[in-house]
Amino acid sequence: MAAFTREFELESQNLVLNLHQNVDGDVSCVVWDAALVLAGFLDCENKRQNGFLKGKSIVELGAGVGCVALTAAALGANAIATDLPAVIPLIEKNVEANTDAILQSGGTCTARVLDWAEKSFDYIQTDYILLADCVYYEQSIEPLISILQMFSDENTTIFLSQEVRDYSFKQIKFWEDFQEMLAKYFRVSKINRERQHPYFYSDDILLLELKLKGNTEN
Repeated sequence: MAAFTREFELESQNLVLNLHQNVDGDVSCVVWDAALVLAGFLDCENKRQNGFLKGKSIVELGAGVGCVALTAAALGANAIATDLPAVIPLIEKNVEANTDAILQSGGTCTARVLDWAEKSFDYIQTDYILLADCVYYEQSIEPLISILQMFSDENTTIFLSQEVRDYSFKQIKFWEDFQEMLAKYFRVSKINRERQHPYFYSDDILLLELKLKGNTEN
């Protein structure tokens, strides 16, 4: 399969990630804009709070090429990039391509198969859950909410980046349904413009911070 590479600079670490992408494919083949927005935000947070991910456990859902998980690893986190079986080889290729950057930071990154509809996976203890552009069809909504609940406790922070495509009425409806269900179980706050990367930012991409609600919260 034909491939090409995209560079992503982490200013707070003074290093560059090299991300292999596939020319052919529909999803999980290139670095989507929502992933760049989330990765850029993590870089900015690291400038504000040096080492804020150092030694933290990270899970990225629907990792695709692994941009966000690799960014976290290059900021010192112990990251797991998860996706469907067909996607894992590309993630592993990108982990290998960025070994030096990850080692320099003291982080780790591994790829793991995770099918949201499959209920036989092990629980993953994590400090942060990261996901970018993961809400794009109706059947994914309930399994994704379930995964977020299962992998979260009161100490887990979730950063979610989503492009809302106004040309797709179906996608907008799925996103609205997802937000409604999400609000039942999580406290949701929007990350304002000032906290985001000055370049990797778009009015069409929402960046949210989520925390699991306590048993007494509605």
